[in-house]
Amino acid sequence: MNTIAPALLDKIPVAIAVVADTGNIQYRNQAFTEAFGLDAKWLKDAARAVAGERGWLQGFFLAGSDQLTTDVEVNGRIYRADKMMTVTDRTEPTVALAFEDVTAQRQAEQAKSDFTAQIVHDLRGPLSGIQGTLEFVLSQEGTKLDSMYTDLLNEAQRESERMMNLINEILDFSKIQSGSFTVEKEEVRVPALLKRAIRSLQSVASRDEIVLVSAHGRDVPQIVGSVEKLTQAIINLISNSLKFTPKKGLISVGTQIMRDGDATDAIVITVTDSGMGIKAGDINKLFDKYKQTGNKSFRGGGGTGLGLYIVKQIVEAHGGEVTVASVEGIGTSMVLKLPVRRAA
Repeated sequence: MNTIAPALLDKIPVAIAVVADTGNIQYRNQAFTEAFGLDAKWLKDAARAVAGERGWLQGFFLAGSDQLTTDVEVNGRIYRADKMMTVTDRTEPTVALAFEDVTAQRQAEQAKSDFTAQIVHDLRGPLSGIQGTLEFVLSQEGTKLDSMYTDLLNEAQRESERMMNLINEILDFSKIQSGSFTVEKEEVRVPALLKRAIRSLQSVASRDEIVLVSAHGRDVPQIVGSVEKLTQAIINLISNSLKFTPKKGLISVGTQIMRDGDATDAIVITVTDSGMGIKAGDINKLFDKYKQTGNKSFRGGGGTGLGLYIVKQIVEAHGGEVTVASVEGIGTSMVLKLPVRRAA
């Protein structure tokens, strides 16, 4: 660096350092020295690989990496490390990083997330009790109820199901925003997962006179991930199709195997409906937060606008991708592509 640049950088209140991929500091401004002292051993620790996992610093040097920022903890404080530029006039790979103390911001975000999680937890308890009571009453054979009361109970059950879905979406969104959204690493039997998701919504589909079917081959391999989260993603997609598919409509859930030569490369899960379809202009924003199409649901009731956003987060957390194909007035296909060999 020339003699002018350091003088200018020393006047900037943000901690800045030029760091090699070994963790060696080739330059630090005054704000960096005041924040971390002269011995920034934690940068060398961040450059090492432990148990096969690279330190966070290496993410800024990997070929093709799009990592431009990450949170790091130093001496009990949380700093956001931002990649300012790659320094090319050095003999070893080097980047310029800026470190901003975001401890208060992250603590506030965590407090908000904890509060949301607690409220959601407190709501789920009594709502589960209401659902159980409604299911018990409606399941009693031989009970003589006026058709009006039966319809009202069915409507109450439907609305309680919708409310539970909204609560679960808020909880998942809170976890995603706080960075605590994770998926387990367990063996997932895809056919069993689809059967579980369809069974949970079969009564809803039958009540609305919609045919809900599933088809898959016997040779569908297992994948690695979270049974709970993937089931939730499929349920979200089917529930979404139910909202926009008219009576006498069809929703099909199927799987396909993608091969790379003789080896199975990925599993594709498709949820296809004969609903109203999606306008071409709405497809690109379908998986954004709080975004909803202008289509009016056949079943009534709105949502949080988070359902498909959460589906996308779940699928991407498994190393997969989700796409959509739709023809307005014909129907929609949601396609999940999940890798077979990649861990969650």
